[in-house]
Amino acid sequence: MIARAGMNTAQRYLLTVAMLTVGLTVGWLFATIAYADLGYAGYRLHVPLFGDLALIGLLNSVAVLAGGLSGPPAWQAVRSLGARAALILGCLLHSLALLTLSLAPAADRLSPLTAWLLLAGVALSGPASVLFNLAGPPLMMQLSGAAGPDRLFARSAALTLITNGAASLLGGQLTTGWRWLFSGSTPIPPYQLNALLSALVVILAALPLVGLRVQPLPTATVVAENRSFNAFWRAIRQGLVFVPGPLLISLGAALFIPYLSLFFRQRFAASDTIIGLLLALIGLTTGLATLLGPRLAARFGRLPAVVLTQALAIPCLVALAFAPTLPLAALIAIVRGMLMNMATPLFEAEALAQAPPAHHATVTGMIRAAASVGYIAGPTLSAELQATAGFTTIFLIAALCYTAAVLVNAAIVVGRRSSHHSGINHQSAEHHR
Repeated sequence: MIARAGMNTAQRYLLTVAMLTVGLTVGWLFATIAYADLGYAGYRLHVPLFGDLALIGLLNSVAVLAGGLSGPPAWQAVRSLGARAALILGCLLHSLALLTLSLAPAADRLSPLTAWLLLAGVALSGPASVLFNLAGPPLMMQLSGAAGPDRLFARSAALTLITNGAASLLGGQLTTGWRWLFSGSTPIPPYQLNALLSALVVILAALPLVGLRVQPLPTATVVAENRSFNAFWRAIRQGLVFVPGPLLISLGAALFIPYLSLFFRQRFAASDTIIGLLLALIGLTTGLATLLGPRLAARFGRLPAVVLTQALAIPCLVALAFAPTLPLAALIAIVRGMLMNMATPLFEAEALAQAPPAHHATVTGMIRAAASVGYIAGPTLSAELQATAGFTTIFLIAALCYTAAVLVNAAIVVGRRSSHHSGINHQSAEHHR
């Protein structure tokens, strides 16, 4: 009965993940193109201390900035409200952000006040993502049971990526469907109709969480570890080891990931349907590849598997910068996505395995915060670079950031092996004494 209840609880969590992924993917898939169509690329908003900046870049950065600022309160909310309530709150905030996108006016009807209100609404998705990111992994650690976290982490990541791929395909078809249904005279632009529908789906994603029961940690263990200053700092030290890699990757990814659909539109004149299909293929293939993560971990170890796959992805990123045709660029993008992300869940699983259970949210928050730092300024910087240097330069800068991340993660592997061998030699010496 306990095993069956555990499986049922895990399935309900995964159902929420799937529904949330569908809603967020369909809603935000063409957000950057929607911003461009609304005229936000040419709309400059005065930001104190920074001057006039393109609104399209600010809209792609503000959610991450808000997420970073809300990190400590969100961490406390997860600890005080519990994972289930935190996830439900995250769904609500995500839905409000999508509703804001669906109601965004054209640039010629924007005032500075309206622009700031638009930024504030879109920014809600930042704290929402932080809540989900902080509550999700610790919950999966509790749900994984004796089999260990690798399988559940891999399944969750694979489900997210596969669902993301299917939702990308759906999003591309929906925009075409809206135009056909309303004969080109939609009361709300097609991309924003997607966002409106997605806001409803995201709210419904909270339903599987209602009444969700999770086996809590023993009270004595939680109290002892929460009160233990040494346990807290041990968790911080363990988490800091895993921060530099995600930080460097985020610095590179933030330059091109938010604009990937715009890249295919501008360089290859790809249609909405083609872009949706391509992003769907990237998600589907990456999700399927992620299922191989536990096997890679069993063969090479968690961190070596991450280093290997991410290193192989770097040449693909360089090749994407110079791809001459859409089919070739699509193939490179698919392979890059698979290699870069297939072992990523193992990275987080390894980090949590090294920390006390009561501080899993702390370690998760550190890693997820590091993985988001680049998105605070990266999209805005990218918008400026696109106007002056183009996407080729952006991809090459991202490749350099990825290379640095791989080297940092490889150093962790080498350092651990050295420590392991030193420990063996020390034990051997003690034995001979």
